Amino acid sequence: MRNNLIFTGIEEDNTTGNEPPAVTENKLRAFLQERLKIAKEAVDAMRFERVHRSPSHPVTGKVRSVVAKFAFFKDREVVRRQWPELKGMPFNVFEQFPSEILEKRRRLVPKMKEAKRNGKRAWIAYDTLYIDGRPVSQ
Repeated sequence: MRNNLIFTGIEEDNTTGNEPPAVTENKLRAFLQERLKIAKEAVDAMRFERVHRSPSHPVTGKVRSVVAKFAFFKDREVVRRQWPELKGMPFNVFEQFPSEILEKRRRLVPKMKEAKRNGKRAWIAYDTLYIDGRPVSQ
């Protein structure tokens, strides 16, 4: 999962029952260019091991997330650094984490928000909360 990103809000074509991975990859490449403002040459050079919709059955009116496994961590980081371009848009990009890590992060979010309300710098990196540059023990 280290090289995976999850993209939400990218339209899905369910007319044939399920969108083929090649179509999903083309839509993702267009999204990277148009919405994240990454140069066409850079997007064309990116290699994916796999691009697919989240595993569930398509539901009319709902759009499943796109899971992209980048072949190179460097490409994933180029995309990840462009997240601010999506501010105010109905799209989002997330790192994919194992369920144990997601649960740990969920428990840390209230502590992080409290620290920010108190005027401190706080962030979560993987499964560790940092306040004013120091890791906080769980």
